[in-house]
Amino acid sequence: MNTEEAIAAIEEALSRIPGLRRTRAFSAEHVEFLQTTGLELGRIFGPDSAIVENFHRIQYRFSGSFVAGFFDLETEEARRHHEAYLHGVEQAEGILRSARSQLSRHGVEALLAESRVKLHGGRVFISHGTETPALTKIERFIRALGLNPVIVDKTPSEGMSVDDLVERRMSESNCAIILATADEEVAGRRQPRPNVIHEIGLAQEKLRNKVIYLKETGCAFPSNVRPKVWGTFTQENLEEAFEKIAMELRAFGLA
Repeated sequence: MNTEEAIAAIEEALSRIPGLRRTRAFSAEHVEFLQTTGLELGRIFGPDSAIVENFHRIQYRFSGSFVAGFFDLETEEARRHHEAYLHGVEQAEGILRSARSQLSRHGVEALLAESRVKLHGGRVFISHGTETPALTKIERFIRALGLNPVIVDKTPSEGMSVDDLVERRMSESNCAIILATADEEVAGRRQPRPNVIHEIGLAQEKLRNKVIYLKETGCAFPSNVRPKVWGTFTQENLEEAFEKIAMELRAFGLA
């Protein structure tokens, strides 16, 4: 679900609010609203997000106590239950309006990523060419920071093509590391494999500025690759690369 579809789902839920005010707690219309909207919010923000949690916590029945006095007990109880119901509908509307505002401001992918960080720790996609000692060391470093390295070759394929799998895993991640190693010789210079060059553009599209660029000493890029601030490394010495990874992850709010 993209951001436009998510906002449309929120708008559809908001359009039901006036009708809910004309019915009662746990009527057929109300139950359908709770189930449908709860599922949609879970799809958009993640089932354990604060928005979903707040939506499910809304109380639609009066739970206090009172002294009947001179008025009819059943009538007063029904009045208070309906009052609590209307208050719950107001809360639901406020949560939905807040959800719409957050989607407009941040987009669905960023909000889902934030939810995953809180629940499972950050997921760091690692784009790489040839499997090298540097890849193994960076994978271990990411794990040591309490984060989850995502290396496509080591994840289930789920019946997808390689390109679709890369896109899926990158969309599920909070940031990416581009590990550019000098794998191939082209026109007298060493450069990364084509998949790494492709994944640079994909990472910039999916993760925007949450991309860490690491380049092996002696590795060059084709002229059509826009220059970035690269951290350099050798297979024997990744100290500078580790420092850059840690610094950028802190800036991303992941470490």
